[in-house]
Amino acid sequence: MKDAFNILLPKLARCIQRLSTFAETYKSLPCLGYTHLQPAQLTTVGKRACLWVQDLLTDLESFQRSRDSIRFRGVKGTTGTQTSFLALFDGDHSKVEELDRLVREMAGFDKSYLVCGQTYPRKLDIDCLSVLASMGASVHKMGVSCRGFPNC
Repeated sequence: MKDAFNILLPKLARCIQRLSTFAETYKSLPCLGYTHLQPAQLTTVGKRACLWVQDLLTDLESFQRSRDSIRFRGVKGTTGTQTSFLALFDGDHSKVEELDRLVREMAGFDKSYLVCGQTYPRKLDIDCLSVLASMGASVHKMGVSCRGFPNC
């Protein structure tokens, strides 16, 4: 998941940059604004694009927060304990901690979960999915908003 965020983050940043350029280019082009799908008052295409950029910047921050909060499961056995590793190192807990640190760093993580079960906590899945769903909502809003551009 961390790798996926690292792929998506620069793409989202590029999209924000391009939409910012679009907003600047069309900041004076008037278009009809809508509220609840009903014609309202004039606005500009640039202002609408700024609203999209604002939403995507929020999504970018959420992506970064979610990516940065991902922790490594750590060197733990099938039930989430380090009992088997303690046996391998004749009860020397400092060696188990060092092994955990080395593996965590090799995997590219700064932090490990202190306590976990057989798998990483599934709360991580819902956190990542909610960030993606939020970006999907932002993109959907942009698409619906673009439907009104023929009125420009």
